[in-house]
Amino acid sequence: MANQITAMVKAAGGNDYISVHTVVGESGQGMSVIKKGATDTGNTGRAYAASIFEVTAINRLAKAAGKTYGVGGIILTHGETDCGNPNYENELRQLWSDYNKDIKAITGQTQNIPMFVVQQHSYPSTGTSASTLAQWKAGVDYPGDIICIGPNYQRTYGGDNVHLTSAGYQHLGEKYAQVYYEKVILGKDWKPLQPIKATKNGRTIIVDFHVPVPPLVWDNTLPAPNQNTLTEWRNGKGFEVTANGSRVTINSVEISGNSVIITCASELPAWGVKVGYAFTGGKARPNGTYRWGLLRDSDPFIGRSGVAQPNFCVSFEMPVN
Repeated sequence: MANQITAMVKAAGGNDYISVHTVVGESGQGMSVIKKGATDTGNTGRAYAASIFEVTAINRLAKAAGKTYGVGGIILTHGETDCGNPNYENELRQLWSDYNKDIKAITGQTQNIPMFVVQQHSYPSTGTSASTLAQWKAGVDYPGDIICIGPNYQRTYGGDNVHLTSAGYQHLGEKYAQVYYEKVILGKDWKPLQPIKATKNGRTIIVDFHVPVPPLVWDNTLPAPNQNTLTEWRNGKGFEVTANGSRVTINSVEISGNSVIITCASELPAWGVKVGYAFTGGKARPNGTYRWGLLRDSDPFIGRSGVAQPNFCVSFEMPVN
């Protein structure tokens, strides 16, 4: 991430961009362990206190060197342990608020510190995940403060279908850098490829999207999801439709401008219809995880690794009106 940010600044004609990255995560721990005021067990519960300790130390060292220092972003790669936590979005917001209050008191900065979040798609391996939905929704409900950089399902995973490979994490760091550059350095608003609204008519659902870099396209490098499980959606390219909790068979999906048109096998009821995408776990793809889809934009961004990184659609579920 640091190398990518510097490369982007220099490519735009800027001078060197020096950033300090504090790594204080705790492996496999939920929000209750990484939040402010977590119980220090001697082994866990130290993440928040450690981050404040490092901000204090770096601020002191910067001043001693005659330099200025401020925190530009909070990076959160998280959520598997909280996949069943219905309060996860509120806890994300509280973590953002606590960090902003405590860090500003140390650095003296007035600028708000955005939190950059990537969605998790690994837990649970079947069914749906509260944290995955919340990671997208937090960016919608708190725009500019919490920014969902998009999904993680398109990257290369190791054999456990949970952790990325080293190359996958490098690509994730490059995407964090791209969004950080847009938001913090250029001062532009940034949103992922995400749905705006969904409407139905007979057997058809139209989902309208915010598209960072049009046009929308179907990715041709990933295999089609839901071919062996959740087969009602095997033609959905990642899209899912339910009516009052029951799966509805999808006949076809097609892109139309900034929208996707979903044609179902039967008439849809007046109430209780939901559309989702890469939201329900099934059989993991090879070198991948349990939820994924094929919808992406045409962002030409290529990181220092040389790998193209268009924006894939977030995992979501929403009512259809």
